[in-house]
Amino acid sequence: MNETFTYTFLGMQNPPYEESKFLILPIPYEATVSFGRGTRFGPEGIILSSRYLELFDEEIKSEPYKQVGIFTLPEISIESNSVPQMFRKIEISVQKYLEDKKFIISLGGEHSISVPLIQKHRIFYPDLKVIHLDAHADMRKSYEGSKYNHACVIRRIVESGCEVFSFGIRSLSKEEFEFISESKLNHMFFDINIHDKPLENFANNIPDGNYYLTIDLDVFDPAIVPEVGTPEPGGLNWYSCLKFIRRLIISKNVVGVDIVELAPKHPYSTSSFFSAKLAYKIISYLSQK
Repeated sequence: MNETFTYTFLGMQNPPYEESKFLILPIPYEATVSFGRGTRFGPEGIILSSRYLELFDEEIKSEPYKQVGIFTLPEISIESNSVPQMFRKIEISVQKYLEDKKFIISLGGEHSISVPLIQKHRIFYPDLKVIHLDAHADMRKSYEGSKYNHACVIRRIVESGCEVFSFGIRSLSKEEFEFISESKLNHMFFDINIHDKPLENFANNIPDGNYYLTIDLDVFDPAIVPEVGTPEPGGLNWYSCLKFIRRLIISKNVVGVDIVELAPKHPYSTSSFFSAKLAYKIISYLSQK
């Protein structure tokens, strides 16, 4: 796969920036992956595969791209594995887009990119809460010598004072379990406890407010999305997750989204296409508001 690319989401010419509601922000950052490598190719896989999506959404019975402009930004390239450099570049970029009142859908890259994205959104939405879909708790204090490892993302967000609601968790360390228990973090919904229940109903019990949605693709069953950084048995299916996301978007104010941890072996793989479809479905639901 190419190290850089210039294609646009859905393969269409970018509309004028000023007329675009949604921005697709590729962030091919990969420095702390633990199992499989290749998350730096995630944005490329999603964007290239998106060119083969049908533009009509049978669920909302319209072509969402015609209702809202979708503008694909240049990727945020990180010349080194420096975490401070990565954070600064992301925050500087996102600052401008939020000032322009754009809705940003960020494509990773590894999950660590969510920390600066959420931090910057909180400046514009001080009461921001986070919906976290993931197979892993990501609550380690540090991992492999770094407190900004992808395994520590949610720990950093919780420590910043941001309330997090996690769904689909089915892998965590004893250290993480003890931290969750001692900190009385009551919004951790383990996959084993929710897999046989309608996930969309959980959205009804989430408080009103502004929300940032972070989706680690390993939250899905690896039988349908195998190409992720760290796959885990079990997980969500396509329709239960879509129903949850749609209910969340309808009932709450979702202000930002990231989709991370795709590690495609080929840009036109099943996992790449799945991820592109997921991004477009989210845009479809948001376009209804």
